[in-house]
Amino acid sequence: MKRIAIASVLGIALLTAACTGTTGAPKPTPTSGEGTPTSTPAASGLEALEPCGLLAESEATTIGMSSPGNAVQVASSDGCEWRAASGGGGVRAGIRAKAGVKELNLNGDKLSSIKVGKFDATKVEAADGAKNLCAIAISVTESSSVLVIANLSLSSSDTAAACERASKTADLIAPKLS
Repeated sequence: MKRIAIASVLGIALLTAACTGTTGAPKPTPTSGEGTPTSTPAASGLEALEPCGLLAESEATTIGMSSPGNAVQVASSDGCEWRAASGGGGVRAGIRAKAGVKELNLNGDKLSSIKVGKFDATKVEAADGAKNLCAIAISVTESSSVLVIANLSLSSSDTAAACERASKTADLIAPKLS
């Protein structure tokens, strides 16, 4: 139980470090008088999503997580955490309705560009050097993203298993982002 608590704190710390995007007043896009700029539907849709609704109970069970998830707020990210039913870590998904992937501070042993559904994403293996963590930052729009962080027990160094958990979770979440 102590390891789960430490792993959760480590995951939250990673998300906090990854969510240090800048904020400010939105500026309208210059136009040629043909209308006023509007917000993108995807960004508006993200603002309306409930983080714990990103995984249905059956989906959480499919990836070995207990359901329902627990709502959490880290920095300006609304999120939800699901714990592994077996007690080996968990998954967190954080919605960043006003911060794109380029604004996140993503660090790890290996960063790679991937596709998650129709979205571009960045996979971060051994996020912040923790071999039991893997993160996938889904670029919903240029200025909005969803960050999925999967962790195993602290004693694990199986980055591939953490990335498999993160990938499966991201694949289940992606259809809900459009």
